[in-house]
Amino acid sequence: MLTTSRDVEVNMAAATTRFIGSLSPLRLTKPLLSLSAINSNYHRLYSSKRKIQVGDTLPDVNLYEGSPDNPILASELYKGKKGVLFAVLGAFTPGCTNTHIPDYLSLYEKFKEEGYMISCVSVNDPYVMKAWGISTNAAGKIRMLADPRGEFTKALGMEIDCKQVLGGIRSQKYSLVIDDGKILSINVEPEHTGLTCLLCIKNMKADDAVLQNG
Repeated sequence: MLTTSRDVEVNMAAATTRFIGSLSPLRLTKPLLSLSAINSNYHRLYSSKRKIQVGDTLPDVNLYEGSPDNPILASELYKGKKGVLFAVLGAFTPGCTNTHIPDYLSLYEKFKEEGYMISCVSVNDPYVMKAWGISTNAAGKIRMLADPRGEFTKALGMEIDCKQVLGGIRSQKYSLVIDDGKILSINVEPEHTGLTCLLCIKNMKADDAVLQNG
């Protein structure tokens, strides 16, 4: 359900701002694997209206952790918890492996100290996500969640068409800040910039300040 009250949004944003403000400065990196570099003819599959908005809850679709026998209902993932969920183009892609995962790992202790759970979602199978987590030393720190059919990604309106080069639908790079299943902030990585998902969280700090002062 959408939350339309400005006061509620401001209150939710305030707590997030205090935590995000304590994070160390984040770096800007060159894109190692941009969508434009992958395929000059790719096109985005945006819905006419983006489905997910601040104040919404995560959709009732399954994600998978470790194996196909371990489904996790997305709407229950952050029930009674707060955290950050970020999505990447694909497991083992250079940019996501060399930038996104290391950046989140570098701030793991800070997130843990503040009680934030970190999750990574990609349109891959659960075995690939598990192997990627092990290879990047993210296992046990970042929950590596698979969205094998892209159902979660489509429910959020974040799908992009990479059929010609990556075999099907993939996810746009974004991050969500969540508290008790409710989305406090949506941070979409701009195209052609090479910005990391963590930089989107840095930008969220400015967005929250606008909410509080507006």
